[in-house]
Amino acid sequence: MLHKLSLLALLTICTFMNTAAAEGITVTVAPSARVEGAYITLGQLADISGDDEKRVTGLRQLKLGSAPSPGNSMVLSKETLGMRLAGAGSDLGGIAWYIPDTVTVTAPSQTISGQALLEKAVMTVREQTSQGDISITPIGSVRDVVAPIGDMVLTSSLPYGIRYNSPTAVMVDVSVNGQTISKISMHLDVKLYQQVVVAAVQISPGEIVTTERLRYERMDTGRLKLGYFTDVNKVQGLMTKRLLMPGAVVTDSVVSKPLLVKRGNMVTILARIGGMEVTATGKAMQDGNEGQLIRVQNVNSAKIISAKVLDASTVQVLSYKSKAY
Repeated sequence: MLHKLSLLALLTICTFMNTAAAEGITVTVAPSARVEGAYITLGQLADISGDDEKRVTGLRQLKLGSAPSPGNSMVLSKETLGMRLAGAGSDLGGIAWYIPDTVTVTAPSQTISGQALLEKAVMTVREQTSQGDISITPIGSVRDVVAPIGDMVLTSSLPYGIRYNSPTAVMVDVSVNGQTISKISMHLDVKLYQQVVVAAVQISPGEIVTTERLRYERMDTGRLKLGYFTDVNKVQGLMTKRLLMPGAVVTDSVVSKPLLVKRGNMVTILARIGGMEVTATGKAMQDGNEGQLIRVQNVNSAKIISAKVLDASTVQVLSYKSKAY
């Protein structure tokens, strides 16, 4: 049925191509046309004029199939165009048609380079990092994106955040006139370099660290374990737990506060009861540094309690349960 209708429409168009239309509507199709949007409309291909403005407007809005992708062209023959007109479901009678043998339809485009997309991704990472010494290297290449004509906007996001020890994923969305036309995923190798505290000389276990025995070294912190220092003043006065060779990274796992109380030392046990302070003599059952909880034996009662080291000779009971602490 559609085939018969198409032939009838084509015959009608060809019959009225060079005659004046009774209703005064004329459709003159250009041999070439540029179309924008997802569909080809008759108004984009032809000049349509006539006294019946409502009908003219309807003809201009007739959809004649999908438009070529941006940057591409297609050629429609007179016969093909006639069948598409018939399939549009509109009254084609009473119109003077002027149609060339072929019509070349082109979808204009704009191109954003892969380099521009990469620059957008790199800028996104830099905006999210407060530290300055950053190295960003693209992993792989990014293709150019061909988009329709219009107001192009690039938006980007970091779906998994910035990673310094594995590739950082960046998603760049390309939109034209508010409509997303492409999503580009790319990966960047992001390195954060910082001045890290390392041993300047060999430091023995149990040694109290001074700034003279330390130095800074520029390092890729993504390759370091957590706990490294970037300020020698935060290490000064701490005690090493093990041997540190020159160039070894100083971390919080290899240093600690120096021991104030050693096992076997006699200490004063301090307990606060309401507004009163009660003291007793105790014996440290383990080593401890400032702020550390250690086991202490009350010399009078022989009970063992937990107490916080205040200084080299004083520990404090954190909770009071009975007078016989």
